[in-house]
Amino acid sequence: MKKEYPLNKNIKNHLLLGITLCLWVFVFLFFAEPFDIHKFTTTEKLIFLPVYGVIQGICYCLPIWYQNKFKNSIWRVKNELIFIVLMIVVGFGINFLFYKNIVAYNEPDTYEYYHYFKWIYAPALAIILPFIIIGRYVMGKFFENEIETDKKKIIIKGKGKYDLITLHMDELVFIHSSDNYVDVFFIEKNILKKKTLRETLSGLEKSFTFLMKTHRSFLINPNHFKQFKIENKKLYIDVGYGKIIPVSRNLQTSIKSKLPITTNK
Repeated sequence: MKKEYPLNKNIKNHLLLGITLCLWVFVFLFFAEPFDIHKFTTTEKLIFLPVYGVIQGICYCLPIWYQNKFKNSIWRVKNELIFIVLMIVVGFGINFLFYKNIVAYNEPDTYEYYHYFKWIYAPALAIILPFIIIGRYVMGKFFENEIETDKKKIIIKGKGKYDLITLHMDELVFIHSSDNYVDVFFIEKNILKKKTLRETLSGLEKSFTFLMKTHRSFLINPNHFKQFKIENKKLYIDVGYGKIIPVSRNLQTSIKSKLPITTNK
């Protein structure tokens, strides 16, 4: 199976990278003066170099149409290479036309295609490409992490207008029911907090199947299991934060088979 390559599918982020590239190219050319830029006057640098920066930003953004075709499918290494090649080809064409028809217009001994690519465009790529490749890869990794985080977010809704909690799956510790209300215990800044919602325990059990029913009045997040405890011959589950949850006798065998057995009498 071919490995997926990290891709940030948010177009706004790529437009931002294009703008950043535009500014970076201008600043680099202005102060470093590579290639023949040292021959420009200050006025010429202020006229031509911003345009070169804009061209690089545009050349990065134009192939996004190709990238956008994969917004609902897998992006692989070969797709990344095609994107880079498209950007290089488009960039060479626009840069050469700008150089030939504006920067060096009516100038003697100007570069032709081959020499312009060899002496100007290829060295420029050696400087710009690492910035683009690394920038795209880092953005892709961040995007993957955001997706993974979003997948683990849950929304607990009650029947009341303002009965709503949005939290990470691992932040939910346990739920305790009382008639038609439930107390949701969750972690916020490493502190156990509680919010009461108008909802039934059975409704939440159906909605969040990763929760484990230990008692007719309790659902726990098994990720917070610490140990079993026995008090007065009754079995409890320690979920941390000073909370122990009762385990019904008829559920003990099932629960013990799903959780590591460590008791503390």
